[in-house]
Formats: sequence, structure tokens, C-alpha cells
Amino acid sequence: MIVDINPQNFHAELIDASMSKPIVLYFYVPQLPECQVMTPQVEALVGPANAQVTLAKIDMNDPQLQPLAGQLGLRALPALVMFHQGRPDEQGMIEGPQDEATLRDYFAAFIPKEEDELLARGKQALIDEQPSLAYSDFVKAHQLAPSRHDISLWLIQAALDLNLLDEAKSYLDQIPMVAQDSHYQALSARIALALQAADSPELRALESRYAQHPHDFLLAQELAVQYSQAGRQEEALEVLLLILKQDLAFGDARKIYLDILATMGAVPAAQRYRGKLYSLLY
Repeated sequence: MIVDINPQNFHAELIDASMSKPIVLYFYVPQLPECQVMTPQVEALVGPANAQVTLAKIDMNDPQLQPLAGQLGLRALPALVMFHQGRPDEQGMIEGPQDEATLRDYFAAFIPKEEDELLARGKQALIDEQPSLAYSDFVKAHQLAPSRHDISLWLIQAALDLNLLDEAKSYLDQIPMVAQDSHYQALSARIALALQAADSPELRALESRYAQHPHDFLLAQELAVQYSQAGRQEEALEVLLLILKQDLAFGDARKIYLDILATMGAVPAAQRYRGKLYSLLY
């Protein structure tokens, strides 16, 4: 976040705001060549949507703001001063022109990591009822930070929303005891209920009938639908694939196959089974 400080918003945007997150004061004079170089660099490093730190720009052309520089003992412009809990941090003060590398080091702790941006975007996608998009973002975040268990838990939640029960359980089994918080407990309970539904007496009876009549494609198609509804997509696709290998035009087998792939989004299993279907078609 970037704000321009003036006498009217000084207290709210600097003193009050510093109680909840760090504020970096940027003292500058727009006409100074050194400031003309450094200002866009500082603004780019913080960014207008950065929730972790606020860049508070203080134009020294304003006579009402000039005393603040004197109170902080500043001797050169441009200058950066860290402000937190209503107080300046002397260790977070640099004066005079700085190169980009120095500025990057200064703001390193406040530049959002890519995995955090993906995590935030994925959470919003879940709120917007777009679990496939959320899952994609969480997978990327997990690849960037595989030891982040909070990311893993959100990935599990998206997988469950997509009915990817086996995948969700696989990720859940990797969560260590130290990270088994309330989010973990809720997801664990949800998976337990889903596993019970995925192995219902009705489904077992249908499996038994299919085992006795493996060439009954209509029965196989019904079993695939039940597998899919129980979150067992890969088993459903395998059954449908057996049908399609022998009769590409049988009933609704190809449509059901494609519908299941659509609900799985861009997960690796979906890509694998999409390839298997294309090999049959082409």
C-alpha cells in the first residue's frame, strides 16, 4: 500500500496505522534528481496492493511536514525510516541515494512471496466457488513451498471440493502432528465421512454384480457414475476406459468420461486420462 502523507491524515496513516503493521516513511523532494530516480524504484518494490507494509510518502516541500525530518535527525534526502508501534526504528533508517540492490535488501521482508500471492488468490477462488482455479493456484504454491503445511491444507480443501478424494487423503497423510491444527481436524473429518460414503453397501453390491458380469457395459457405466459421485474419479475413468476401448459409441460412456474430466480441472490425473482418451480417438 502506498499513501501520500499530509497534515490532515498524518495521525491516522502514520501513528495509528503503525500499530497494526510496519510503515516505511519515504522523505523526498520531487524536484531532486536523486529522488526522481529513487521514488519509482521504491514504489515498485512496495507495490500499491502490498498488505504487509505501507509506504508513507512525505514531500519535504510541505512546510508543515518538514519538522518531522528534523525530529528524526535526517541529514540527507531521499530517506527511508521504518516506523512501527508508533515509534521510529533507528535500525531501519537509511539516508541519501541508494542503488536498487540496497533497496531490495531493505524491502525484502515486505515483498510478498509468490507462494503467498498464489495462496491468497486460491482462497479467493474458493470463496468465488471456483475450486478448479483454486486447486491450480494451491498446487503451484505447494510446488514453490512444499514445507508450508498451511498451503497443503488449502490444497486438500480444494481437492475435496473437486471430489478428488484419493489425492486429498494422500496430502493429508503427509501433514505432521505439529501442523494438525483446527483446519486439519476439519478436513480430516470431512475425508473420513467421504471415505464412508465412497464404500457404501450399495456401491459394494454394484461392484459385486459387475465382477460377475464384466461384459455388461450398462452395468459398468452405472458403476462408473457411482464411483464418480463417491469421489473415486480415477476408478470411474478406468471402468469407462474399458468400455470405450471396445465400443467408443456405447451409451453415454464418452460423455460421462468427459464430464468427469471437466470436474477434475487441471490435475495431473485428469491430464493423464485425457491423453488416454485421445489415443483411442486419434
